[in-house]
Amino acid sequence: MERKVMNMDRIKVLVLENTQEERNTISEILSNVEYIILVGESDSEDEALDFIEDNSIDVVLLGANVGDDGYRVAEKLSTEYPEVAIIMMENDLKEETMHKAIFAGAKDVLIKPFTPSKLVDTIYRVNQLTKKKVLIHKESSTKARRKSTLGQVVTVFSTKGGVGKTFVSINLAVALAKNTGKRVVLVDLDLDFGNAALALNILPKFTLSDIVDDIRNIDADLIESYLIPHDSGIKVLPANAQPQLSEFINSEHIDIILRTLQSAFDYVVVDMPARFHEPVNPALAIADKLLVVTTPEVSTVRNVKAALITLNDLNYPKAKIRVILNRHDNRGEIKPKDVETTLGMSIFSTLAADYKDVISSLNQGIPIVIRNPRDTVTKDFISLAKKLVDDTGAKGHN
Repeated sequence: MERKVMNMDRIKVLVLENTQEERNTISEILSNVEYIILVGESDSEDEALDFIEDNSIDVVLLGANVGDDGYRVAEKLSTEYPEVAIIMMENDLKEETMHKAIFAGAKDVLIKPFTPSKLVDTIYRVNQLTKKKVLIHKESSTKARRKSTLGQVVTVFSTKGGVGKTFVSINLAVALAKNTGKRVVLVDLDLDFGNAALALNILPKFTLSDIVDDIRNIDADLIESYLIPHDSGIKVLPANAQPQLSEFINSEHIDIILRTLQSAFDYVVVDMPARFHEPVNPALAIADKLLVVTTPEVSTVRNVKAALITLNDLNYPKAKIRVILNRHDNRGEIKPKDVETTLGMSIFSTLAADYKDVISSLNQGIPIVIRNPRDTVTKDFISLAKKLVDDTGAKGHN
């Protein structure tokens, strides 16, 4: 390892990479950049951890094969040193690469061989975003009126379209607000086909892209000015009305937005797209609970089973996952036990099938828990909200 170089104005980088040739290449590139300084390099995980413990490091360039599994190393580093930005270095770009990186806490992935400009630009960008995120936490914690603990992130997800994700997200958010009296925000992260605003009969004044445009200045006060209040008491952050506006939204933006909302709200309910989508992966990684929605149809259950296998392959914590069975009908051929057997997981909560009232609720833009307070499905949402509060140990704000 090299000695620490004292320079507070430059981005301090540590390289953790198996190959000496790769380390030499990076060292040569960074030696020509005035605002970046390479303060250490190693091929040893333990040595690097000791170095980070004893020195001020901004960015770690981490080879994917370090310690036999660089993503395991990244997860350890991101947990112990959240203020350090991690950039993974991979030989090949595979479909699961970005998922694995974000779940491990990395901020970006560089595919070898990378150009000097790509390396330098990535280091600068992730350092700026990480510093901004740290600043957000510091600022929010110093405001006396802010709550003392971070809010819970509840992410609603399924890789099968048409299972009622948005319906579940909306009514869960309202049920949480009604039954806890806490502050709840609903975030629509379906960047292609988000329709939470439509389902709530909201005409958005601002959307996700407006916050991204102002991401450099974002804090808990500013982000709240972009949210749309709903009559139910929740706040809403709508997706963009035009999908092309989402082109420049990336995972770092989403990470900052969700963590800022965590500092201001007791519950952050996230409505996800019906697929694994790299820009919104932080909503999976940050989630305290991941609600995977299925319905009692063979094709849907099989699709959700594949999604659960993918999450397992990506080392996603199984302890976070809760299966929600929507449109449950006691007279149906497929029973909850059948779903549990196929998925290999217990059902956390069932939501009754009530097609007529559900459709009317969505068409009118009134959450069913408000429109039909005595319906079975409303009682199911109230039960789900209570279960989640108990399940998370009521970790919401004090």
